[in-house]
Amino acid sequence: MESLRQRSGQALRLYFKFIGVAIRSRLEYRSDFLVGTASVIILNAANLSLTWVMVSRFRVLAGWQFWEIVMLYGMWLLSHSVYAVFFWHLTTLEDDILHGRFDQYLVRPCSVLLQFLGREVNYMGAGDVVFATAAFSLAHRNLGLDWAAWQWAFFVVAVLSGTVIETCIAWIIGALSFWTGRSRSIFWISMRLNMLNQNYPIDVFGRGFRIFVTGFLPIAFMNYYPLTQLLGKPNALGIAGLGFLSPVVAGILLVLGSLVWRKGLAGYTSSGS
Repeated sequence: MESLRQRSGQALRLYFKFIGVAIRSRLEYRSDFLVGTASVIILNAANLSLTWVMVSRFRVLAGWQFWEIVMLYGMWLLSHSVYAVFFWHLTTLEDDILHGRFDQYLVRPCSVLLQFLGREVNYMGAGDVVFATAAFSLAHRNLGLDWAAWQWAFFVVAVLSGTVIETCIAWIIGALSFWTGRSRSIFWISMRLNMLNQNYPIDVFGRGFRIFVTGFLPIAFMNYYPLTQLLGKPNALGIAGLGFLSPVVAGILLVLGSLVWRKGLAGYTSSGS
């Protein structure tokens, strides 16, 4: 047990060193960082403004008013922003495999996954953090909420669980490249579905979609189900307590992602490029 803790501690220290190097390399281009961050903030504002146009026309969407939808978006974006900063390059795994760059991770005396995850950071994700924090804070104030300590604690757990959920989905899809060579098209399909989930409560969709984003591609556990719990709203499937299952879903996906990654890595053969 002590040896396991030591190895885990060493792995974390090494990962943070990798991240430190990646951040320093990104900050060498500061104007690019500022322009990229600003563009992400503008894009999020435009995205949310489209929702405002929709809600202003219909007053409410399936029982959700505008500021509740802003909170829904802000909660999703908080989870997504952490993924976007540190794990977005999981979507490029197929490029490393196809072009032979993945081989470099295999010849170093360090965890292959650790090297890959610490390879880079996506500086534009910082814009998501800024916008998400502002949007959620404004929504919380305009809804006049007064959350207890346990609600804030659950909110933090739910946001972190959302990050794990999105990261693991991208990890599993990326790892499919070990067998298929290409998996990005599957990733973009999942992103399209995620875009629907981030902008609208799943109540507005049919039962088939609700079941799909709950049990098959469980992106509704990133924001929708936890928020229905925090706001005291009934969820689309009418199953009490679903919001509290976000950490459980995150844990299941983490185990599944690890299994798929190990299986793919064990059978990996170089592309020879």
